[in-house]
Amino acid sequence: MPLERGTILMTAEIPADYVFFVQRLVAERRYLTESDVLAEGLRLLQARETLRREVQAGFEQLDAGLGLDADEVYRQAEDKIRQIAAESTART
Repeated sequence: MPLERGTILMTAEIPADYVFFVQRLVAERRYLTESDVLAEGLRLLQARETLRREVQAGFEQLDAGLGLDADEVYRQAEDKIRQIAAESTART
């Protein structure tokens, strides 16, 4: 089978108890191939790692005294909601 553009052939071993799970997802047509299942797992892992880094950066900002007052955050959010609503109304 030809590789998709931007992909590299990689061989990996997975635990036996995951094999049936991966095959079932393909058999149920939730994914086209086993590679698609594994790629989705990697995308989710990548997203989790990105979130972990962002949360860590947020804690570091709080520790450095760079946090925002909750009332100010809510005020900014409400202002943004009003702005979006006004723009939506203006378009109609």
